[in-house]
Amino acid sequence: MSVAIVNLGDSHDGGSKGSRLAGDAVICDRGLIDWIGDSKDVARGDHGVVIDAAGATLIPGLIDSHVHVTFGDFTPRQRAVGFLESYVHGGKRRA
Repeated sequence: MSVAIVNLGDSHDGGSKGSRLAGDAVICDRGLIDWIGDSKDVARGDHGVVIDAAGATLIPGLIDSHVHVTFGDFTPRQRAVGFLESYVHGGKRRA
């Protein structure tokens, strides 16, 4: 099932130069961008879902890089007072 996103506002192609996409519509098929163009060229009846972005910004491939990597739950040491200080100073407490 393809998804058409129409009436995009600002866009970014995901490249390092930050170029705009060449149109205000995107069609995705099986999770991949299949076509980029003008909203007026989208045959709405040809797609399982049509989303009107109402001028929203599209940045394909945007990944939220703000993560807190842990192994399971916090370890007892991480709950201890002074954990961050001991981590920064290599386990040695400052006097």
